[in-house]
Amino acid sequence: MAISAPQIVLRSGRATAVCAPGLGGRVTSLAVDDLEMLAGPGNGPLFGGLYPMAPWAGRLRDGLLAWGGQTTRFPAHLTPPHAIHGTLLERAWTVLEVSADRVALEAELVDPWPFGGSVRHEFVLSDDALTCRLEVHATNEPFPAVAGWHPWFRWQLRDAAGVRRGGRAEIGLPAGGMLRRGEDGLPDGTVLRPYPEGPWDDCFLEFSGAPTVTWPDALRVTVLSDAPWFVVLTARPEGICVEPQTGPPNGLNDGSYTLVESGAPLVATMSLGWETATGRP
Repeated sequence: MAISAPQIVLRSGRATAVCAPGLGGRVTSLAVDDLEMLAGPGNGPLFGGLYPMAPWAGRLRDGLLAWGGQTTRFPAHLTPPHAIHGTLLERAWTVLEVSADRVALEAELVDPWPFGGSVRHEFVLSDDALTCRLEVHATNEPFPAVAGWHPWFRWQLRDAAGVRRGGRAEIGLPAGGMLRRGEDGLPDGTVLRPYPEGPWDDCFLEFSGAPTVTWPDALRVTVLSDAPWFVVLTARPEGICVEPQTGPPNGLNDGSYTLVESGAPLVATMSLGWETATGRP
């Protein structure tokens, strides 16, 4: 049975998380010891919190997908001329299950997505991590899919009283290469090794370890995922982003996707694990 709720608060030890199913199924707050990690809402649905991306992640060139003998055009109002971050960003999700430290959401893949299907998203909060699982399911018709998460971390931590804690956010990025962006802002097929210094709005690959976001003398977050691609954004004042994705931007069109069939979903996981400056989770 579906559960109706404007927002859901999860708690575990010193950690809290707030999920807003009606805002694209996003987590709007993630805090430990009253230190809020996530940037707040910004100008439009692309900014703020942590939200799932499906059935594609990143930009889709010119908002077009050619598949199964048909070409589908998707809305490109957020980042013209390209569509971005799938079809669920501005949708309300249905709450399937909820407990003190866990919530499961679901959204149907409907028009303008022409192939049907659904997406399930589960959050589990523990004392030292928020663990997420995404499943993209087909009903009858197979289709290509890319899934991922878009967390907006704060550049600067502040406590509940508004006092600055720690230094400005720093990225640890043990990547082997970066996809070069073409004139249209999408990867052009070239891998840069070594890759240039930031600021970035770029897709990275060939990781030797997990990316990290560190606020010196305050908190470190490790972004663990079985997704092999990460888009890293450090070029915006709203926040800093480390986005695990199962395929790169425009992956539905360049072949870097997972074929989803009935009984064979795309499944991806991500864990945001934290450690305070004292070494305590």
